[in-house]
Amino acid sequence: MDGTNIDTAAVERAREVALRSLERTRKTRRELERRLATKGFDAPTVAAALDRLQRVGLIDDVEYARAFVRSKLARRAVALRVVEGQLAARGISPADRAAALASLDAEAAREPGDPEVALRRSGGAGERARADQALAPILRRYRGLDPREARGKAQAALLRRGFDYATAREAVAAALDQASPGDAEVL
Repeated sequence: MDGTNIDTAAVERAREVALRSLERTRKTRRELERRLATKGFDAPTVAAALDRLQRVGLIDDVEYARAFVRSKLARRAVALRVVEGQLAARGISPADRAAALASLDAEAAREPGDPEVALRRSGGAGERARADQALAPILRRYRGLDPREARGKAQAALLRRGFDYATAREAVAAALDQASPGDAEVL
């Protein structure tokens, strides 16, 4: 952008609208673009205003994605692909999502013994840890059922949370194998 065809007053107004939006809650660049477009700002004006905010660090989609993943996975154990889909819906680019996940993986590698950090890993071990965490309350809910029915319902519940079939099957099988014979009768 050469900046000669852009109304600087309009850029300043767009920047002010974006700043007011950022006061309430953190937003992605795409969310701010949509907001400014609905306020009637044209694309070059929006781009200039948001570029300025990005240069000073007020818009950072990678940091937004890191915080979003941390928050979502801390509240509820779901498959990472569910969280990635939510990030995509918020306009986070595939490159920024990958950078955020790589950063969280690097953090998990630095703190290997922390179970909370393990839940944020993006690989198979992290997915399995999230499935195991999600499974405990599910199995308690189905403990009065026939074991075969409880197994099926527990696997279905994990599938609804976005886990793939193999992960759901392995997590349920491992949980039932760890149960004592008396517990298996309850399941």
